[in-house]
Amino acid sequence: MLRSALQASELRLEPEMSHLVLLAAGRARLEGPGAPDLAADAPRLLWLPPGAAPRLRLSAGARGALLQLGPVALARALPTGSMQTRLRGLLGQLRLLPLALETRDELLRHLAVIAEEGRTPRSGTEVIVESLVSVLLVRLWRAAEAGGHAGGLATRSLLDRFVLLVARHGREHWPVADYAAALGISRDRLGTLVRQATGLSPQGYLHREILADARDLLTNSTLPVSEVAFRLGFQDPAYFNRFFTRQEGLAPGRFRRAARARREAETTSFAAWP
Repeated sequence: MLRSALQASELRLEPEMSHLVLLAAGRARLEGPGAPDLAADAPRLLWLPPGAAPRLRLSAGARGALLQLGPVALARALPTGSMQTRLRGLLGQLRLLPLALETRDELLRHLAVIAEEGRTPRSGTEVIVESLVSVLLVRLWRAAEAGGHAGGLATRSLLDRFVLLVARHGREHWPVADYAAALGISRDRLGTLVRQATGLSPQGYLHREILADARDLLTNSTLPVSEVAFRLGFQDPAYFNRFFTRQEGLAPGRFRRAARARREAETTSFAAWP
């Protein structure tokens, strides 16, 4: 299933897709305009959010697997509950994580099953693929936890507490100052921590989480748009419509129709290299 390239090669990364890259052997480097200066030796697990880099360059003899996930497929594979909140904070960031050999082999087996199900879809294929993608995402989170985060344990604790507070109170539309007060730090300190971890301001992070919840409800439920607005803590559905349209570039109703059309056409795609 997985073959070694005899010479250096490149994989084009779709800008609208998220990419999970399992580098089993060899070396990989991100390349292209706007790509960070990042190279990795196997065994590594790379998570590339949409637009992280245009291309992935592979050394001669590189071996591994690439899983591409569109926004609908990713949303459907996310676990529920607190794990979903933790993963959402992780999946917005580029990650380069070392892997133990036994973990590498386990993930390769999961990816092989996804590839086989994609080649010959059968009854239950969608359930199997979504379940295995969920396992891969949780494994990604575990690898990130084992690898640690910049800033040390104190920073990790504050960030984890902020993420949990957002999960509990995001739909109450707390102002940023309330989150800082609940954490016992200044608003500027909170801004620094959140920007270092996500590249967003605290307000931008709050908007991203509300928008993610809105996308999920619009895509995976039949609730009227006005009910979606109320579920997300908006007292005025018209304000929710303006917020969503400003953030997403589409009105909620149009987004729902487009998401349903994508769901019918979209498949999770898997590729081995070269």
